[in-house]
Amino acid sequence: MNRAIAFYEKYFDKKVDTFDKRYSIFIINSFSFGLFNPKQDNEEVVFGNNVIPNIEVKDAKKEYDRVKNMGIKIALGLTDINGYQLFQFKDSEGNVIEIYSK
Repeated sequence: MNRAIAFYEKYFDKKVDTFDKRYSIFIINSFSFGLFNPKQDNEEVVFGNNVIPNIEVKDAKKEYDRVKNMGIKIALGLTDINGYQLFQFKDSEGNVIEIYSK
């Protein structure tokens, strides 16, 4: 949990709003971004690529440059698809996050 919180505090450029060893929350405007630690519930986790959180930003190119300059691993470079500009990166736990703008 501490590693994931440190990653997202850097990415979101804000401190975590609610911290718990099981579930921590970042409040961004009216949106809650939660981090869940399944080990606290003795849950087995199967990693896959079936869910990719998408975060809309004003300018995907600007955000791509910022993420790259932070040294965050890029999973998919800046791409144009159906009128959207997007890219993907991996967080500290290996989860893929997609950033996009219209």
